Amino acid sequence: MSKSAQLKIGDKVQSKCKVNFGAKGIISSIIGNGNRKKFVVDWDLGSQSIHGLRGICRDGQLPLQKQYTQPTKRRKTAVALLDEEGSTYDDSTSSSEEYSEEGESDTELPSNHNSDVQHDDQDQDVPRDRNLFPHGRQWELLPDLVFDPAVHDKFTQETRIKWNQVEQLKSIQDRTEIDYFFHFYPMQTVQQTLNCMGERMARKRYNPISKGEFFKWLGIRLAMTIEPRRGGIQAYWKEGEDPHTFSLGASIGSRAKMSRHRFEEIQECLAFCSMHDGIAPEDDPWKEIRLIIDGFNDNRQQGIIPGSHIAVDEVMSAWYGAEATWVAEGMPHVTKIPRKPEGEGAEMKALADGQTKILIRLDVMEGKEHQRKKAFADIGSEGTAVTLRLTQPWFGSGRVVHADSAFSSVKTCMALRQYGLHFMGIIKTAHKEYPLTYLTSKADEYGTGKVKPRGGHLLLRSTMGPDDSTHPPIFALGWYDKKGKYLISSCGTTLPGIPCKCPRFKKIVNNDGFYETVAYTKEVRRPAMVEEFFSCFSSIDIHDHYRQGSLEMERQWVTRRWHHRIFCTVLGICIVDSFFAQKFEVTMINHEPNDFNTFCGRLARQLIFNEFLGNIMPTRDGTENEQVYVTQHTPNSLASLDAYKDKRAQRKCKIATDFLQGEKYPTLGCVSRFITTLLDGLQSHSPPIHWQLQSSWGNLPSVVQNVRSFILKDMRARWDPTDILLGTAGAGAIITLDPDVIEPPAKRRATEANDDFNVLFGCSDNTEQEAVHALDDDIDDEMQRYLHST
Repeated sequence: MSKSAQLKIGDKVQSKCKVNFGAKGIISSIIGNGNRKKFVVDWDLGSQSIHGLRGICRDGQLPLQKQYTQPTKRRKTAVALLDEEGSTYDDSTSSSEEYSEEGESDTELPSNHNSDVQHDDQDQDVPRDRNLFPHGRQWELLPDLVFDPAVHDKFTQETRIKWNQVEQLKSIQDRTEIDYFFHFYPMQTVQQTLNCMGERMARKRYNPISKGEFFKWLGIRLAMTIEPRRGGIQAYWKEGEDPHTFSLGASIGSRAKMSRHRFEEIQECLAFCSMHDGIAPEDDPWKEIRLIIDGFNDNRQQGIIPGSHIAVDEVMSAWYGAEATWVAEGMPHVTKIPRKPEGEGAEMKALADGQTKILIRLDVMEGKEHQRKKAFADIGSEGTAVTLRLTQPWFGSGRVVHADSAFSSVKTCMALRQYGLHFMGIIKTAHKEYPLTYLTSKADEYGTGKVKPRGGHLLLRSTMGPDDSTHPPIFALGWYDKKGKYLISSCGTTLPGIPCKCPRFKKIVNNDGFYETVAYTKEVRRPAMVEEFFSCFSSIDIHDHYRQGSLEMERQWVTRRWHHRIFCTVLGICIVDSFFAQKFEVTMINHEPNDFNTFCGRLARQLIFNEFLGNIMPTRDGTENEQVYVTQHTPNSLASLDAYKDKRAQRKCKIATDFLQGEKYPTLGCVSRFITTLLDGLQSHSPPIHWQLQSSWGNLPSVVQNVRSFILKDMRARWDPTDILLGTAGAGAIITLDPDVIEPPAKRRATEANDDFNVLFGCSDNTEQEAVHALDDDIDDEMQRYLHST
C-alpha cells in the first residue's frame, strides 16, 4: 500500500515545508486519485493550503532535525512548461518533485479560501490540456462546489423602499398610485424644470406654469398613452360622438380642465436646462437632459435600498429622428442595435434591483469621446467601466451583480471583487483568460441520447492570475442545456437547484379520432449557481416589456425634439417603477395588486386632479421646503368683485392722471411712485399677496425683477417667506394687498408695445391704483437710481 493511501480525510498531519515547518493541521479534502493525489489541509493557524505527499506527514512522524537545501531548480510556471512540452501539461510536474528531495510547499491558497471540494471516490484524473491555461491564467477542474465561498461576506437583506418619516405614517393599504409616483419621480428637479420652462414661456409671452399644472400635463400625457386616438392631438380634445363617423372624442378639455392650446404651449416649452447656463453644446452636448438623468440617479440612491442581487443591462430610448452628425438639433449620439425591438436611439446602461425589478441607476452612452472622460474609463474595457460606474454607490456591500455577455468577462469579475462586490455573468465574446474553448469542447458529451444527460455541468476554478499572483477563487461553469451556457462567477454552489421547467406541446389523436393539443412541462436539471444567476438575469428585460410593450408612451408621444424623447423614456421608467413598488409592498401584506393597465389609469386621474396646489408637500427628509412647496392663494378675478361689476376696464394710468397732469402713458415719475409704494408696503411688514417666488418673471420688465431680487436678498429677514401667498404673475399681472384680486378680466387688452406691462397694486389704505406702461430700459435706470437713494 502506498503512503498516500494511508492518509485520509480527518487525519492529523504536520508540515514538512520550509515555510511552516512543523505546523499541525487536519486534512479537509482530497483531490485526485493514485499518485496524483493532493491534500487540502486546514492548519491550526487558520490558513489553508494544498500539498502533495512529500509536503506533509502524519502527526508525530516528523523528523526531529531537518536540513534544508537550496532547490535544485526554480519552479516554472504553467505557461513555461507548456512552451517546453508542447500542447500538454502534466500536473504531476507541478508537485513537490520539482524541488529538492526535501520538498517545498505546493501552491498556498489565501486564508479566506473555503474548503469547497466534494469528496468522493470517483476515478477522475487531473486533465492535461493547454486550453486550461487561456492567456496564462491557470484553471483546475473541480468535481463539485458544495460550499459557497461568498457565504460570509454576501449581502443577505431584502429590498426596502425608503419612505421618509411623513410618508411612513401612511399604511400600505392607504398609499395611492400617486404616492409611489411622487416617491420615484425626481422631485428635486421639478423647481429647476419650471424655471427653465418659465424662461421659454416668458420669451413667447405665455402664462407661466405651476407645479400643479405641470403634473396635470403629465397626467394628460399618460391618459393619452393608455387610451390612444387616431387623428392627431386634436382628436383628444373632441367632444362627444362625431355625427359623421362612429368615433368618440376623448373630451380631455372638459374632463381635465386644460385647453389644447395650453397643452401645446407646455409641450412646446418643456425644457430641462437654462437658456443662460453658459455651457456650450460642444462642451456638453447632453446638457438638455443632464438634469433629469442626474436627478433620477440621486432619487434612486435616496429612495430605495436594493436587495442582495442587482442586474446590469442596456435600455433603449427609441429615436428615428435627426442625428447631431447631420442636423444641429439632432440627438448627439445614436446607437443602432438591429437585434432589439427598438434598436435605434439613445442607449442607456441601467442597473436594476433583482427582487423588485426597479431601475436604480442610469448611465447614458454619450459617444466615444465623452465616454473616455467618465470614471473608470482607463480600466481598458468599456463593459467593465460601465459596470463599475453603475455599481459604485454600493461598493463594499457584498451584493451580487448579474450581467449578460455585453458586460461579463474575467476582468469585470476581478474588478468587482476588488471593490467588495460579487459577480455572475454569462460569457460569449469577451473570453480573455476564460476557458471557453475547453468548456465548449465538452458540449458534445451532454444531451439526450448521449453519454451524459442534458442539464449536466462542468466546473473549473482559478486562484492564480497570469502573473502568478493569487486571489480569491473565481469559477467557470459550463451548463449543457440544449445549447451550452458558460458562466463566470465568484460565488454560488453546484448543488442541485430547482429544475428549469420548459412548457411543451404535442398533437395527439384522442379516443374520438380527432386531433388534440396536449400541454406538458419538461424539466431540465441545473445546479444552484445557474438557478441563482437566472433568478434576476432578465430583470431589465421584463422592465422594458412593461415600458415599451405595454405602456408604449414613446410610440404615442410623437416629437422631433430628442430631449423630449429621453424625458419620455425616463417618465415611463418612473411609472413602471412605481407599479413595481406598489406590487412589491402589496404582495408583502398578502393582498392582490392591481394590474398594470389599472395602475396607469388610476395614476393618470390622480395626476390630472392632483392636490399639489394648496398643500405644503414634504421633502425627502421630512422637512418642509419653503420655496418649492408654498401655500397657494386662489383669489377671484376683478370681474367677480362688486366694485368692478358693470364697469369697463380702465385704459389710462390713474397715477399719471392724478399726479402728472393727465398724461395718457406713464412716465419715470409714475414708475418711481409705484416702486416707492411697493417698497414702503414691504418695509411695513405688509408683503404683497400675489408675489410669485418660484415662477419665472422673465415676461415682466426688469423693474419688477430688480425689486424681487432686492427683496429676496436684503429684506428676507423682515418677514417669514411662508407668509407669501402665491398667485400668477405674468403679462397684465397684479401685485396687490387685496386678497380678492388676482388678474384683470380676460377682455383687458395689453398695451400697444409688446414689452410694456400692467401692474395693479394697493397702497396701505387699500385704494387700487394702476401704474406703468413703460419700456424696460428706462425703468432699469430709474430703479437703479431709486435703490441707491434709499
